[in-house]
Amino acid sequence: NKMNFLVDNRAVVYGANGSGDIVMNVFNFLTRRSNSVMSLQDLETESRQSEKHNICFEKLVVGMLHDDLVHAHKILNPGSEVGMIDLLREHAKNVYPLTKESSIAALKDTLFEPDDNGDKEVPSKTVDLRKSDIEEYPPECTITFLRRKFATRVISNFDDVMSATERIFHEDKWNIRTVSFDGPSMEAQFLTVQSSMVFVSVSGTGSHLGMFLPDGGTSIEILYNNIAAVKNKYICEVSPNMNCLAVKSGCEDVEYWNCKKTLNTEVNIESLEKSLESVKIDLSNKCDEAMESFTRIGI
Repeated sequence: NKMNFLVDNRAVVYGANGSGDIVMNVFNFLTRRSNSVMSLQDLETESRQSEKHNICFEKLVVGMLHDDLVHAHKILNPGSEVGMIDLLREHAKNVYPLTKESSIAALKDTLFEPDDNGDKEVPSKTVDLRKSDIEEYPPECTITFLRRKFATRVISNFDDVMSATERIFHEDKWNIRTVSFDGPSMEAQFLTVQSSMVFVSVSGTGSHLGMFLPDGGTSIEILYNNIAAVKNKYICEVSPNMNCLAVKSGCEDVEYWNCKKTLNTEVNIESLEKSLESVKIDLSNKCDEAMESFTRIGI
Protein backbone atom coordinates (compact mmCIF):
# COMPACT_ATOMS: atom_id res chain seq x y z
CA ASN A 1 0.00 0.00 0.00
CA LYS A 2 1.19 3.50 -0.77
CA MET A 3 2.05 5.27 2.45
CA ASN A 4 3.16 8.88 2.79
CA PHE A 5 3.73 9.04 6.52
CA LEU A 6 4.63 6.47 9.14
CA VAL A 7 4.05 7.97 12.58
CA ASP A 8 5.42 6.67 15.86
CA ASN A 9 2.43 7.71 17.93
CA ARG A 10 4.05 6.67 21.17
CA ALA A 11 5.20 10.30 21.21
CA VAL A 12 3.98 12.29 24.17
CA VAL A 13 2.94 15.91 23.86
CA TYR A 14 3.75 17.74 27.07
CA GLY A 15 0.74 17.72 29.37
CA ALA A 16 -1.67 16.26 26.80
CA ASN A 17 -3.66 13.12 27.50
CA GLY A 18 -3.99 10.76 24.55
CA SER A 19 -1.31 12.72 22.74
CA GLY A 20 -0.48 9.79 20.44
CA ASP A 21 -3.92 10.26 18.89
CA ILE A 22 -3.26 13.99 18.67
CA VAL A 23 -0.15 13.36 16.57
CA MET A 24 -2.09 11.06 14.23
CA ASN A 25 -4.94 13.56 13.94
CA VAL A 26 -2.51 16.30 12.95
CA PHE A 27 -1.01 14.17 10.18
CA ASN A 28 -4.44 13.14 8.92
CA PHE A 29 -5.52 16.78 8.96
CA LEU A 30 -2.50 17.96 6.98
CA THR A 31 -2.72 15.21 4.36
CA ARG A 32 -6.54 15.07 4.20
CA ARG A 33 -6.15 11.40 3.33
CA SER A 34 -6.26 9.10 6.33
CA ASN A 35 -5.06 6.13 4.26
CA SER A 36 -1.78 7.92 3.58
CA VAL A 37 -0.87 7.93 7.29
CA MET A 38 -0.12 4.83 9.32
CA SER A 39 1.05 4.42 12.87
CA LEU A 40 4.18 2.44 13.60
CA GLN A 41 2.17 0.32 16.00
CA ASP A 42 -0.36 -0.64 13.28
CA LEU A 43 2.48 -1.49 10.92
CA GLU A 44 4.02 -3.76 13.53
CA THR A 45 0.66 -5.46 14.13
CA GLU A 46 0.07 -6.04 10.40
CA SER A 47 3.58 -7.41 10.00
CA ARG A 48 3.14 -9.91 12.80
CA GLN A 49 -0.22 -11.02 11.43
CA SER A 50 1.32 -11.48 7.97
CA GLU A 51 4.34 -13.23 9.51
CA LYS A 52 6.67 -10.72 7.88
CA HIS A 53 9.97 -10.34 9.65
CA ASN A 54 11.39 -7.60 7.44
CA ILE A 55 9.73 -4.47 6.05
CA CYS A 56 11.29 -2.72 3.09
CA PHE A 57 10.76 0.83 1.83
CA GLU A 58 11.77 2.23 -1.53
CA LYS A 59 12.41 5.55 0.17
CA LEU A 60 12.32 6.50 3.82
CA VAL A 61 12.99 9.94 5.26
CA VAL A 62 13.36 9.97 9.03
CA GLY A 63 12.40 13.20 10.76
CA MET A 64 12.21 14.27 14.37
CA LEU A 65 10.01 17.04 15.75
CA HIS A 66 11.64 19.74 17.83
CA ASP A 67 9.80 20.69 20.97
CA ASP A 68 10.23 24.43 20.38
CA LEU A 69 6.51 25.06 19.96
CA VAL A 70 5.49 22.82 22.87
CA HIS A 71 7.88 23.79 25.65
CA ALA A 72 8.52 27.39 26.63
CA HIS A 73 12.25 27.86 26.13
CA LYS A 74 13.86 31.19 26.89
CA ILE A 75 15.60 31.23 23.53
CA LEU A 76 14.90 29.51 20.26
CA ASN A 77 16.48 26.10 19.88
CA PRO A 78 19.13 25.72 17.16
CA GLY A 79 16.54 23.90 15.04
CA SER A 80 14.16 26.87 15.08
CA GLU A 81 14.13 29.47 12.36
CA VAL A 82 12.04 32.52 11.62
CA GLY A 83 9.42 31.46 9.11
CA MET A 84 9.68 27.75 9.98
CA ILE A 85 5.88 27.37 10.21
CA ASP A 86 5.05 29.51 7.18
CA LEU A 87 5.06 26.51 4.82
CA LEU A 88 2.74 24.66 7.20
CA ARG A 89 0.38 27.64 7.30
CA GLU A 90 0.33 27.96 3.51
CA HIS A 91 -0.14 24.23 3.03
CA ALA A 92 -3.12 24.14 5.40
CA LYS A 93 -4.71 27.14 3.66
CA ASN A 94 -4.34 25.41 0.28
CA VAL A 95 -5.78 22.12 1.54
CA TYR A 96 -8.64 23.81 3.43
CA PRO A 97 -9.38 27.09 1.59
CA LEU A 98 -11.43 29.64 3.51
CA THR A 99 -14.59 30.41 1.57
CA LYS A 100 -17.91 31.78 2.73
CA GLU A 101 -19.39 28.29 2.51
CA SER A 102 -16.56 26.55 4.37
CA SER A 103 -16.60 29.25 7.05
CA ILE A 104 -20.33 28.73 7.66
CA ALA A 105 -19.92 24.94 7.80
CA ALA A 106 -17.08 25.24 10.32
CA LEU A 107 -18.94 27.67 12.56
CA LYS A 108 -22.00 25.45 12.65
CA ASP A 109 -19.72 22.91 14.33
CA THR A 110 -17.83 25.23 16.64
CA LEU A 111 -20.03 28.19 17.57
CA PHE A 112 -21.52 28.22 21.08
CA GLU A 113 -25.20 28.70 21.75
CA PRO A 114 -26.97 28.91 25.16
CA ASP A 115 -28.89 25.81 26.14
CA ASP A 116 -32.50 25.82 27.33
CA ASN A 117 -31.48 26.52 30.92
CA GLY A 118 -29.51 29.59 29.90
CA ASP A 119 -26.79 28.84 32.44
CA LYS A 120 -24.25 27.22 30.14
CA GLU A 121 -23.45 27.03 26.48
CA VAL A 122 -23.25 24.07 24.16
CA PRO A 123 -22.36 23.82 20.46
CA SER A 124 -25.33 23.88 18.13
CA LYS A 125 -25.54 22.41 14.64
CA THR A 126 -28.95 23.72 13.68
CA VAL A 127 -29.36 25.14 10.19
CA ASP A 128 -30.55 28.53 11.47
CA LEU A 129 -27.52 28.90 13.73
CA ARG A 130 -27.10 32.67 14.27
CA LYS A 131 -26.95 33.25 10.52
CA SER A 132 -26.57 36.99 10.91
CA ASP A 133 -23.39 36.58 12.94
CA ILE A 134 -21.94 34.22 10.37
CA GLU A 135 -23.02 36.12 7.30
CA GLU A 136 -22.22 39.75 7.91
CA TYR A 137 -18.63 40.02 9.12
CA PRO A 138 -15.23 39.55 7.47
CA PRO A 139 -12.29 38.10 9.46
CA GLU A 140 -10.80 41.59 9.95
CA CYS A 141 -13.80 42.50 12.13
CA THR A 142 -14.05 39.23 14.06
CA ILE A 143 -12.86 38.50 17.61
CA THR A 144 -13.06 34.84 18.61
CA PHE A 145 -13.03 33.50 22.17
CA LEU A 146 -12.20 29.82 22.66
CA ARG A 147 -14.13 28.40 25.57
CA ARG A 148 -14.06 24.96 27.13
CA LYS A 149 -17.23 23.14 28.03
CA PHE A 150 -15.69 20.74 30.51
CA ALA A 151 -12.37 19.87 32.18
CA THR A 152 -10.01 22.46 33.62
CA ARG A 153 -9.24 26.03 32.55
CA VAL A 154 -12.90 26.97 32.20
CA ILE A 155 -13.20 30.78 32.40
CA SER A 156 -15.09 31.40 35.64
CA ASN A 157 -15.86 35.09 35.05
CA PHE A 158 -16.80 34.78 31.39
CA ASP A 159 -19.74 37.18 31.72
CA ASP A 160 -17.30 39.86 32.90
CA VAL A 161 -14.98 39.00 30.01
CA MET A 162 -17.80 39.46 27.50
CA SER A 163 -18.97 42.70 29.10
CA ALA A 164 -15.48 44.16 28.91
CA THR A 165 -15.07 43.05 25.30
CA GLU A 166 -18.42 44.50 24.26
CA ARG A 167 -17.59 47.82 25.91
CA ILE A 168 -14.42 48.11 23.84
CA PHE A 169 -15.76 46.69 20.57
CA HIS A 170 -19.13 48.42 20.89
CA GLU A 171 -19.55 49.53 17.28
CA ASP A 172 -21.84 47.49 15.05
CA LYS A 173 -19.00 46.58 12.70
CA TRP A 174 -17.42 44.19 15.22
CA ASN A 175 -18.30 40.50 15.46
CA ILE A 176 -17.59 38.96 18.88
CA ARG A 177 -18.14 35.22 18.98
CA THR A 178 -17.51 32.30 21.33
CA VAL A 179 -16.51 28.87 20.07
CA SER A 180 -15.67 25.45 21.47
CA PHE A 181 -13.17 23.00 20.05
CA ASP A 182 -14.33 20.15 22.30
CA GLY A 183 -15.45 17.75 19.60
CA PRO A 184 -15.30 19.50 16.20
CA SER A 185 -12.86 18.26 13.57
CA MET A 186 -9.45 19.84 13.11
CA GLU A 187 -10.69 21.17 9.77
CA ALA A 188 -13.53 23.02 11.52
CA GLN A 189 -11.12 24.34 14.14
CA PHE A 190 -8.66 25.53 11.51
CA LEU A 191 -11.31 27.31 9.43
CA THR A 192 -12.80 28.92 12.53
CA VAL A 193 -9.41 30.41 13.42
CA GLN A 194 -8.79 31.43 9.80
CA SER A 195 -12.06 33.36 9.69
CA SER A 196 -11.04 35.57 12.61
CA MET A 197 -8.30 38.14 13.13
CA VAL A 198 -8.22 37.86 16.95
CA PHE A 199 -8.11 34.55 18.85
CA VAL A 200 -8.43 34.59 22.66
CA SER A 201 -7.83 31.41 24.66
CA VAL A 202 -6.67 30.16 28.04
CA SER A 203 -3.16 28.74 27.84
CA GLY A 204 -3.38 25.05 27.03
CA THR A 205 -6.94 24.99 25.68
CA GLY A 206 -5.96 25.27 22.04
CA SER A 207 -3.81 28.39 22.08
CA HIS A 208 -1.37 26.79 19.64
CA LEU A 209 -4.03 27.04 16.92
CA GLY A 210 -3.32 30.75 16.89
CA MET A 211 -0.53 29.87 14.45
CA PHE A 212 -3.25 29.52 11.80
CA LEU A 213 -4.57 33.08 12.15
CA PRO A 214 -4.49 35.18 8.98
CA ASP A 215 -1.39 37.32 8.42
CA GLY A 216 -1.48 40.20 10.87
CA GLY A 217 -3.73 38.29 13.26
CA THR A 218 -3.37 38.48 17.04
CA SER A 219 -3.32 35.56 19.45
CA ILE A 220 -4.21 36.54 23.03
CA GLU A 221 -3.22 33.98 25.64
CA ILE A 222 -4.77 34.01 29.11
CA LEU A 223 -2.16 32.72 31.56
CA TYR A 224 -2.65 30.23 34.39
CA ASN A 225 -0.82 32.53 36.74
CA ASN A 226 1.06 35.78 36.45
CA ILE A 227 4.58 34.31 36.30
CA ALA A 228 3.88 31.54 33.79
CA ALA A 229 5.80 31.59 30.54
CA VAL A 230 3.89 32.97 27.56
CA LYS A 231 3.91 30.02 25.19
CA ASN A 232 2.37 31.78 22.22
CA LYS A 233 5.19 34.29 21.99
CA TYR A 234 7.47 31.46 20.85
CA ILE A 235 5.12 30.81 17.96
CA CYS A 236 5.29 34.51 17.11
CA GLU A 237 9.08 34.44 17.19
CA VAL A 238 9.11 32.00 14.29
CA SER A 239 6.13 33.61 12.55
CA PRO A 240 6.72 37.37 12.49
CA ASN A 241 3.47 38.01 10.57
CA MET A 242 1.54 37.29 13.77
CA ASN A 243 1.07 39.23 16.99
CA CYS A 244 1.01 37.63 20.43
CA LEU A 245 -0.29 39.16 23.65
CA ALA A 246 -0.71 37.80 27.17
CA VAL A 247 -3.46 38.44 29.73
CA LYS A 248 -3.05 37.89 33.45
CA SER A 249 -5.27 35.54 35.41
CA GLY A 250 -6.55 35.90 38.94
CA CYS A 251 -4.29 33.12 40.25
CA GLU A 252 -1.45 34.71 42.20
CA ASP A 253 0.08 31.42 43.41
CA VAL A 254 3.80 31.38 42.64
CA GLU A 255 3.59 27.61 42.14
CA TYR A 256 2.67 27.19 38.50
CA TRP A 257 1.16 23.74 38.96
CA ASN A 258 -1.18 24.93 41.72
CA CYS A 259 -2.76 27.34 39.25
CA LYS A 260 -2.85 24.76 36.48
CA LYS A 261 -4.68 22.24 38.68
CA THR A 262 -7.54 24.60 39.48
CA LEU A 263 -10.78 23.80 37.71
CA ASN A 264 -11.50 27.38 36.69
CA THR A 265 -9.47 30.30 35.40
CA GLU A 266 -10.41 33.81 36.48
CA VAL A 267 -9.39 36.42 33.93
CA ASN A 268 -7.85 39.68 35.12
CA ILE A 269 -10.29 42.08 33.42
CA GLU A 270 -7.97 45.11 33.56
CA SER A 271 -5.22 43.14 31.82
CA LEU A 272 -7.69 41.87 29.22
CA GLU A 273 -8.98 45.38 28.50
CA LYS A 274 -5.45 46.67 27.86
CA SER A 275 -4.80 43.92 25.33
CA LEU A 276 -8.14 44.36 23.58
CA GLU A 277 -7.74 48.14 23.37
CA SER A 278 -4.36 47.77 21.65
CA VAL A 279 -5.86 45.23 19.24
CA LYS A 280 -8.73 47.58 18.38
CA ILE A 281 -6.34 50.40 17.51
CA ASP A 282 -4.48 48.09 15.15
CA LEU A 283 -7.56 46.54 13.54
CA SER A 284 -10.06 49.38 13.27
CA ASN A 285 -8.97 50.72 9.86
CA LYS A 286 -8.54 47.18 8.50
CA CYS A 287 -12.08 46.35 9.60
CA ASP A 288 -13.50 49.46 7.94
CA GLU A 289 -11.76 48.65 4.66
CA ALA A 290 -12.89 45.03 4.80
CA MET A 291 -16.51 45.96 5.52
CA GLU A 292 -16.60 48.24 2.47
CA SER A 293 -15.62 45.43 0.10
CA PHE A 294 -17.26 42.52 1.90
CA THR A 295 -20.13 40.78 0.14
CA ARG A 296 -22.67 39.20 2.42
CA ILE A 297 -22.87 35.46 2.47
CA GLY A 298 -25.97 33.84 1.03
CA ILE A 299 -27.05 30.42 2.25
